[in-house]
Amino acid sequence: MVLSNSGIRKNFLREPNVGTWLPLTAILLLGIILRVLVMAVIGSARVPWELEFEEIADNLVSHGQYYYSFYHLGSPRPTSFIPPLYPFLLAFGRYLWQANGDWVVKSLQVVLSCSVIFSLYGLAREIGGSARQGHLVALLWAVYPPAASYVADLSTVTLESFFIVPAIWLVVRAGMRQSYSSALAAGALISLAALTRSTWLVLLPLSLAWLAWYHRHARAVMAKTVIGLGLAGLVVLSPWITYNFRTHGTLLLTSTNGGINFWIGNNPKATGEYVFPTEMDQALVTSVANWPEVPRDQFFYAKGIEFIRNSPGEFLNLAAHKLIYFFLFRPNIGSNYRAAQISLLDVASVLFVVSWFFLLPFALIGLAHVGGHWQEHMLFVLIFLSNAGVSMLYFSGTRFRTPIDGLAMIWAVMGFTTLSEKMGWRKVDAVVA
Repeated sequence: MVLSNSGIRKNFLREPNVGTWLPLTAILLLGIILRVLVMAVIGSARVPWELEFEEIADNLVSHGQYYYSFYHLGSPRPTSFIPPLYPFLLAFGRYLWQANGDWVVKSLQVVLSCSVIFSLYGLAREIGGSARQGHLVALLWAVYPPAASYVADLSTVTLESFFIVPAIWLVVRAGMRQSYSSALAAGALISLAALTRSTWLVLLPLSLAWLAWYHRHARAVMAKTVIGLGLAGLVVLSPWITYNFRTHGTLLLTSTNGGINFWIGNNPKATGEYVFPTEMDQALVTSVANWPEVPRDQFFYAKGIEFIRNSPGEFLNLAAHKLIYFFLFRPNIGSNYRAAQISLLDVASVLFVVSWFFLLPFALIGLAHVGGHWQEHMLFVLIFLSNAGVSMLYFSGTRFRTPIDGLAMIWAVMGFTTLSEKMGWRKVDAVVA
């Protein structure tokens, strides 16, 4: 099937067309209302333990120090255990309104999550979709249960989505439009995502490689976009890299929690999901609590590698389970909410599962019909595969996939388009050209 390529190059974001912006405004309002309702239902319920970024945020507010105590097992000290953006955001909320600082953050997360509506619309249009199809993609994000639910939680998911979705859009623009400014902005946003959750750093070399391949026949354009994206990413990372070097005396791009997370996913008691470290081996975790962070990080990586060497079959079995959990769902979905005693837990878990399984078959059909924009969709596939690979190495969770579920929504709209045309339904313009 050959699809139309008309209108791809026009700047659709400046369209004065009421038919474009009125539906987007309605979708935005729907997204806001849904997220506010979710916040009202969840209320102040939370997990019964203090999260890492909460302790760091409290130390920032109380003492002006980026300190952490390694699960309260050691003494608080200057830390790089987790990237800085979410702890600073949480500290800002608690500083601004001491009694209700978390509600400040959650309210901001409503705004950030709903802004993704526009980014997904722009990404769908960038690869040739009509306004109607952009609206469908935006609508899916507005009502998507995981996207709506995470705004009511102290979690990095919403902030990750806020950075990652427009970053992907801008990488595509840098490729399709040979745009240097888009490359710069994409590099900056990817690094901001990595400073929110460190595993997003993988998107930086992936985007550089994709741009180099995309512009392989135009070396001047390749150099401009690749160097621009890489330099912007490095500039944004540089203050944190400098802090890490001054704190630990070694080059460190993001965080020192990789080792403990690698060991959580690769040890004799590993399940493929997150398990609190002391539940795995309390004596081992406690014994290194007061070690310097970098040697402790290396120690846990070594323990995980030791497990892989000694039990390769068990490692492969765990990796297969993690892969399934990434693309589908982990068995204990909702366990954190269960610990928080949140009402309507069973309903929320069902909605998470049902919404993904609703998207999945349409997305697979759409992915099989990407048409002339297969190069851009190859980037999407690589992003999914790279995140799946990270989950296979560490552990899986729904929150790790949620920021890129919007890509599956684009494929799902493509799949719906394909089915509607083949079954003789009312024709919908294809998402890709």
